[in-house]
Amino acid sequence: MPRAKPAPPAAPPAAPGRREQQRRETERLIQATALALFSAHGFEATTTKQIADAAGVAHGTVFLVAATKEALLVKILEARLREVVAARAQSLPGRRIVTQLVHVFDGLFDFYAGEPRLSRAFLKGIMFFAEPIARATYDEHVARFARYLAGLFDAAKARGEVAPRTRSAAAAGNVLALYVHVVVAFLNADVPDRAALGASFRAGLDEMARGFAV
Repeated sequence: MPRAKPAPPAAPPAAPGRREQQRRETERLIQATALALFSAHGFEATTTKQIADAAGVAHGTVFLVAATKEALLVKILEARLREVVAARAQSLPGRRIVTQLVHVFDGLFDFYAGEPRLSRAFLKGIMFFAEPIARATYDEHVARFARYLAGLFDAAKARGEVAPRTRSAAAAGNVLALYVHVVVAFLNADVPDRAALGASFRAGLDEMARGFAV
């Protein structure tokens, strides 16, 4: 019987056209400019007209990136948070689910501690969306992160660190709820304490670990 021929390798994805490449570069420029202005002058004090002028683009171009200033902030900071998680995932400890979770979330906590004013505006924006596209983008971001955390629990179960009865998706949801709780408390404090933030999160994780322990 003749051997089946191996399938040809998949073609690499086509490079973006000149117009698409220019659109991406303009979007990156607007986001970088907006983040710099938000950090320097505060979110509330910065206008979309100022962002457009500083980026050297027409005012309406800003609204092609995001429909509102709030949606622009959410888009920018979500991208930054994805970068933080991706970097932490590259250096993830090989064992112990609690240690892994602390490693991932410490990166996020460092970000919030470094940008407390922007983080407050970001959290305010994601709690009460006025713009449906921003809400959809945020929901997609949370769903992706929840799947990543559930994957960590699946791997921990395979290693025998977590009880087989543990529902990975539910455990990931509980971790996310704890994360939001401690971050809100941190940002609401008169003097945010980064060390206390980490300790509060770790204490909550240790308590959760009693429930999914083998």
